[in-house]
Amino acid sequence: MKITSSILWVMVLISLLSSSCQSDAVFDQTESLAENGWVQKKQIVFPFEIKDTVTVYDLRVAIRQSNEYPFYNLYFNCWLIQEKQGVWKKAFAEAILYDPKTGKPKGGGLGDMYSHSYTILKGLKFPRRGKYRVALEQYMRTDTLKGVVSVGASLVPSPL
Repeated sequence: MKITSSILWVMVLISLLSSSCQSDAVFDQTESLAENGWVQKKQIVFPFEIKDTVTVYDLRVAIRQSNEYPFYNLYFNCWLIQEKQGVWKKAFAEAILYDPKTGKPKGGGLGDMYSHSYTILKGLKFPRRGKYRVALEQYMRTDTLKGVVSVGASLVPSPL
């Protein structure tokens, strides 16, 4: 039986897609937000465990928003917390969601939904094994940010 070139291309595409889905992330979690958006005082927390203190990691934050979002940017705080030691690292970050001059959405997306990914902390080398948490909190002047659909975080080996 002769395999046509289109079937061969489909097999290659499936193979590439399945291999690209494999990840060596320590964690990769997302929290969907209620229809009204991201409440200012509501921290989004992602627990994880570190077993490897030799590998260097990067902490990434993912934001998904709709056209309902009223600003071009989003300020947020990020804390990396050790279970018994408290706050280990912290960062204040700004996510640019729309071009401030043209209003054109940044990030990838379809329709009125856009996804963004930002590396917040680079070159992290954890001092000890154990349980940690990432805590995220929006820092805008509005109590509730309409249009923020989900917020996520991941810890991946650094490409250093």
